[in-house]
Amino acid sequence: MSRFGPRRARGLARGLVVAALLTAAAALGAAFPATLRIPRRDPKAAPALPAALFSHRAHASMGCQVCHPSVFPQAPTAFAHDDMKAGRYCGACHDGGVAFAIAGAACGGCHAPRR
Repeated sequence: MSRFGPRRARGLARGLVVAALLTAAAALGAAFPATLRIPRRDPKAAPALPAALFSHRAHASMGCQVCHPSVFPQAPTAFAHDDMKAGRYCGACHDGGVAFAIAGAACGGCHAPRR
């Protein structure tokens, strides 16, 4: 038996589990870039416009499980505006209800030069 008693031992065990989970979440978050370039499905489309950027930091408040793996696989996936208009990828949230709609948004908001 623990020298702290059974209640204190359970509390310490819970604390260790929480610390381990937070450490694992931080390590997982560090494994992904803060900002990434979304690959184009058709690289020749609109060549003057840079490929879109995605910021993990800007979306972090929602938690990884909202998008991964249901909306986005955790691998580079090329897609286009038609996919988003059909409610896939960014269009799952950027529909004008959950977040600003992609249709009518300023192109430079997503299609920005590398920062």
